Amino acid sequence: MSRATERRRGAAARSGAASPRPVTRGETSQAAKVDWLHATFPAPSLTVEGFIAFLGRLFGRPISATPAPGLFGFAEGVRLVAHYGSRKAAMGSLSWGGEQQAGRWFLQLTGAGCSMLGDWEGLSEFLQGLDAKLTRVDLAVDFLHGEHCVEEAWTLYEMGGFTLNGRTPSSSLAGDWVNGVEGRTFYVGKAANGKSLRVYEKGKQLGDLSSEWVRFEVQLGNRDRVIPFEVLTDRDAYFAGCYPALASMVDDAAEYIETQRNESAVSISHLMRHAVRSYGKLFGVVADLPGTNHTDLVEEVRVIGLPRRVHPSSLVAGLTWEQLLSQMKGMK
Repeated sequence: MSRATERRRGAAARSGAASPRPVTRGETSQAAKVDWLHATFPAPSLTVEGFIAFLGRLFGRPISATPAPGLFGFAEGVRLVAHYGSRKAAMGSLSWGGEQQAGRWFLQLTGAGCSMLGDWEGLSEFLQGLDAKLTRVDLAVDFLHGEHCVEEAWTLYEMGGFTLNGRTPSSSLAGDWVNGVEGRTFYVGKAANGKSLRVYEKGKQLGDLSSEWVRFEVQLGNRDRVIPFEVLTDRDAYFAGCYPALASMVDDAAEYIETQRNESAVSISHLMRHAVRSYGKLFGVVADLPGTNHTDLVEEVRVIGLPRRVHPSSLVAGLTWEQLLSQMKGMK
């Protein structure tokens, strides 16, 4: 029996008799995080500039806007950018206008934007005060050491772990299921129907092909349902309640700050390895030139900002040089 098969059967057996985990409202130590958010609301009394300024207070950092096309049929819009000192990162968008939109506005927070917010209760109260409707919320739970895996999700599906009210949702596979090297994804349900699940090898997606990190991500939509605002604050409970197979998984998951730190280490170490392979010899030659000062060399090649693949949470995850070196050694 292969290791993957053993993991599938063993984990499936553990999850088979699972019951929902109780979660207390206001709990700060939760495994599930909001990874994407859409909300619509009537045009507020605030100006666009005032809305963005208030949003910045919720996020605890300045937010600026650059003109951009409106999304999903809205006529106008801006791209929202959060500032970390001299660095900045795209975090979502705000859209408005258009005859079909009946005066409503649309807020999108991407995964990067959601990772910057600590006060989800504050955002929930703000949106409710605007008479907003949540139209999409993604909840993600991470298993950094493969405690639950894509093979297990497949097995649980075959055992009826995602069947609700006698209905079994559709399923599909994507990625390297033959060799299992480049990363795999298992899909349950369809986003167009209002609820779906993606189970994928997150570490491999980020570039660490030896990683066991797996992410379970539920996407909730408002088709034929109302997404309650409690989903933003009682995240573990709502994640566990989406499918029977998920009911006990939040007990084994990594907490959010651990996930942030791991994502930072994998992303940055992958880029560091690429830099070493591509330019290591060049830096070696320049460093040996007479009169070269290593500090000056670093300052000469350093560019303020965030690489496209580096998550903004890297700035607040507490990643150290020693942890980065350790991650790089593990990827060799």
